[in-house]
Order: sequence, then C-alpha cells, then structure tokens
Amino acid sequence: MQVHFINVGYGEAILVTQDDNTILIDGGTNRTEEYEQPGCIRTTDYLKKIGISKIDLVIITHIHDDHIGGIPEVIRNFPVSQVWINVRPDMPDMELIHQFDSVIKGNLSGILFRNALESYAELLEECGRRGIPVHQKGKEDGFLSFTEGFDIELLTPGKQMQMETRDAYDRLFIEKEIGKAEALFYEIDKLGNSTSISLRIKAGKTAVLLSGDKVDGWEEIFQEYGSGLESQILKVTHHGQIDGLPQAMIEVAQPEIFVICSSADKRFNSAHPAVIDRAHIFLQEKRKNGGVYITGCLGAEMEVEKEICGVCFLCDVTTGKIEAHFHEC
Repeated sequence: MQVHFINVGYGEAILVTQDDNTILIDGGTNRTEEYEQPGCIRTTDYLKKIGISKIDLVIITHIHDDHIGGIPEVIRNFPVSQVWINVRPDMPDMELIHQFDSVIKGNLSGILFRNALESYAELLEECGRRGIPVHQKGKEDGFLSFTEGFDIELLTPGKQMQMETRDAYDRLFIEKEIGKAEALFYEIDKLGNSTSISLRIKAGKTAVLLSGDKVDGWEEIFQEYGSGLESQILKVTHHGQIDGLPQAMIEVAQPEIFVICSSADKRFNSAHPAVIDRAHIFLQEKRKNGGVYITGCLGAEMEVEKEICGVCFLCDVTTGKIEAHFHEC
C-alpha cells in the first residue's frame, strides 16, 4: 500500500493506492494563489506526475474550500468511478449566496465557504455529465472491503448529524429573507469540521487513520473501538491547529508516524508547536522510530534545498514496515 500526502499548501489531498486500486481523499483548494509558493502542487498535477491514470473512489471529507476545491478539476482530468461525501445536499442556490452582505464585503470565512459551495455545485454538474454517482457516506456505512485485503472503515459522521446538516442546507436554499439565509450559511460552515468523514484504511498489517478536520468526538470513538483502530500512520486533524491532536485520537491510533497537512507559512496557526511537541513526546515515550511530517515543510524537514511536493509512505502489507519517500516538484 502507498499513502501519498500532497503539498497543496493550506489544504489536504491524500492518495492511497493498493495494487491497481486508487482512492483520493480530498483535493485541496482551487485558488491560484495557493500554488504560487515553492513546493505547492495542484492535486491533478501531482496525480499526473506520479502516473495515475484513473481513480476508483474520491472521498470528500467535508464541504470546505481547502478540501473540496480541487476535486472538480480532478474529475475533469481522470476517469472516476464514484464519489463519497459526508453530506450530500441538493444543488446550492449560488445566486442567493452571492447576495450575502458579509461575503460581498470580504469576510474571509464567508468567501471560502462560498468557494466551497461553488466547487460542490461544479462537482455535481461534472459528475452528472459523466454519470459518476455521488453517495452520502458516514458511520452507518461502517466497514467496507474495497477489494479483498483492502478495507475502509468509516468512523464518522453519524446519521443524526448528517440529517441535521442536510436539513440546515435545505432550509438555506428555500429561505427568502437574506438575513436569515446568511445566518444559516454561517451555521452550516461552522458544522463542517464536526461533520467530517473520518476513516481508517487498512491493507494487510498496515493502516492509516485519516481524520478530515474532525476535532470533537474522539473520546467516544476511543470508547467504542478501543485499540481496534491502531494505525501506523495518523493524519493529524484540522491541519495541526491547537485543537488538532486530541489525546483520545492518539490513544485510538497509537501511531508511529504523524502527518500534518499545513502550508509552509503555517497559516491560521496550523502545525502548531504544541501539537508537534505532543506528537514527538508520544513517540519518545513509546519508543517509536517514526516521525512528524508537515506537508508544506518537507524540504526543510529533509534539510535540503529542494522543492518537495509530496511524501509517499511505502507500506509493506506483509511485514508492516513503512518507508518514507519524497517527490520533488
């Protein structure tokens, strides 16, 4: 199994392959300025660079710009068999959303969520045009064997949260009063991280735990699964911001390798020093020889003057051994 963490700047794009099977989890943003920094690469360009010819499954953890923005371009450039998403609302009313005063006046959070909804609408159009099914998926779907010996376990979101979020979207798209619609818009934006798909992908003796941006609920996940979700690789949640490494998440995964998807400038206090320190302390206390990788800082971590656009973990499914390899831009 190979697990690629792509340097898409501030955002996430993760490719998992096993034999001829390919799964893409999120696709970074589509904003041009994000890719002007050294080492940053669009998901589509990275996939072409490493020779990917088709994608069996695209998973969108949640509808935020830095996760969904690059997906429509991927769908235009590669044969895709199916798409999973945490919540599948109907086509958004973008004409309504462009009327919101706070978005028009430059509220960054509003602008980014508007961009995410635009990307979602584009995704639905592209998938409809190509006959690609888009399925809402979450915890209720549980454990799925993608192919023999290559398994996905969906941990979140729960059905109740999906229903509440879908209801909020439905109310947004029929609300006639702009003020009330705008309030719903920001309410849904805030729900995005909590409703993220979090999942574990396993092949043989190797596993990776991917958390989306979900920071809450890990105590409940630990109580339910205990040590049943141990994974050599843990993708730290919420870009490694101060809330991005709940203790229960560490207890669930017991990882050897921590990966933080953050830009080189560690925007929005991502790749927070306290989070990095906690990861290193855990590895030292457990005498694990893995490490902590930050996607936007891979060149600096290697102490070489190279632009590194991604790290690939080669996972031996028979022995459980993992090696890190770096892709230059």
